[in-house]
Amino acid sequence: MALTNEQFQKISRIYEERRMNNDYQLMHRKEEIYKKIPAYHDLDRQIADLSMACSRALISDADDMEPSARLAALRSQILDLRLAKKRLLEENGYPRDYLEPSFVCSKCRDTGFIEGEKCSCFKQYEISYLYASSNLHQILESNNFSLLSRHYYTSEEALEHFDKAVENCHRFIEAFGTEYRNMVFYGTVGTGKSFLSGCIAKELLDRGTSILYFSAIQLFQSLLNASYSSDKTELNHLYDTLFASDLLIIDDLGSEHITDYTRSQLFQILNERSLRKKPFLLSTNHDLQELREEYSDRIFSRLVDNSYICHLTGQDIRMKKKIENDHK
Repeated sequence: MALTNEQFQKISRIYEERRMNNDYQLMHRKEEIYKKIPAYHDLDRQIADLSMACSRALISDADDMEPSARLAALRSQILDLRLAKKRLLEENGYPRDYLEPSFVCSKCRDTGFIEGEKCSCFKQYEISYLYASSNLHQILESNNFSLLSRHYYTSEEALEHFDKAVENCHRFIEAFGTEYRNMVFYGTVGTGKSFLSGCIAKELLDRGTSILYFSAIQLFQSLLNASYSSDKTELNHLYDTLFASDLLIIDDLGSEHITDYTRSQLFQILNERSLRKKPFLLSTNHDLQELREEYSDRIFSRLVDNSYICHLTGQDIRMKKKIENDHK
């Protein structure tokens, strides 16, 4: 996982608040029982006295019995008293476990960890935060493998390109984290580039991968705004997240106003992620030659190095869907 320290602390506070709430509820339940069932309080005092006696028996040999025998007798009395407490609760209309600690997650007892490993509930919180920070919530509602269809690729060539791209998507997903590979989707408008990007993002997010998504316009505008800010904290934080996320998605490269500034920023991002072996996923309406001409050879080499290059062709699927819907 690649949560920020702030995100990790937020999750940790959730568990801390859970434990405090559990303790508070248990304290009030115990006060309620002590008030309504005084005999229960007496049993608790007896158990406390016997527990102290157990402690003394561990460090003292003053009695005639062997220590193990003394301890066994004391522990047996404590067990009998605990059973008596449960019977008292039932006799007074309470469940036997009324004063047992209650947990939102019984597996980790609301600590978030089991034997030093993150509990599944903690991992689910991580995934939720990763979804929220990826900018992909709305996109993934309509772009995921469960909605994949070959229906809109009517030519043999377009279908062949699509099937090959889907195959590469699955390869990329399965090898993610063990093999450094990037993904580049290119082709004409509406041929499924953003859709397949979303499919990959959904699968990886569900596996706990940190993903950062930007349209090209949004990315370079964010960098520009942060660059002009008098406080460089925002710019440094943006660079940190761009460089550190497990996967960076840049959608619709070439839609931005291409300048020396955007070229230099793109090179810096791709180069730094390459050095860190952090994959990127990029989609563009430009063909490969146009990318080389618009962004320079050194950027082009970063784009295609260690990348699955997927060419998508065919008619504009968005337009075909609109026509189909209009005729319903």
